[in-house]
Amino acid sequence: MRTSGLLVEPDATALATIAGLVDSGTVRVEVEVERTFPLEQAAEAHQLGEASGTRGKLVLEVAR
Repeated sequence: MRTSGLLVEPDATALATIAGLVDSGTVRVEVEVERTFPLEQAAEAHQLGEASGTRGKLVLEVAR
């Protein structure tokens, strides 16, 4: 196995471009619609994603 590091820098211009693509419908974001998880259940959400091969992103709900 081989690993490598990755550094991501904030890039407001790129994020604005991506947001525009999402807003226009050019890029779609798929979300696992079956369930959302409170932040306290992040470990359970992670396990579900690893075990079942969910389609789309899992959503963690953060209380304000």
